[in-house]
Amino acid sequence: MSRLIMASIVLLLSSAAFANERFVCTQGDQQRVIEVVYLSDGAVPCEVRYDKGMGAEVLWSAQNTEGYCESHAKEFVGKQEGWGWTCTRYQDDKME
Repeated sequence: MSRLIMASIVLLLSSAAFANERFVCTQGDQQRVIEVVYLSDGAVPCEVRYDKGMGAEVLWSAQNTEGYCESHAKEFVGKQEGWGWTCTRYQDDKME
């Protein structure tokens, strides 16, 4: 029984560590969404998706390099902010 509890706790903690991260950027009445999506229980594989309201496209992806998607997403958010957009970070649909 205790092994089952420990396994559940480890699974819960590992999935919480790699929760999808979303940045919602707004400018006037326009909105852009930049999202890091984890395709398994770990940091890789992952994708950086960008949605301008016409469906998301994958800008970057990684199969083996941890941190690749996160760094590219944050760099792209910085570019959006440099272009006058206001970006808010969400993780598991909670604003941070």
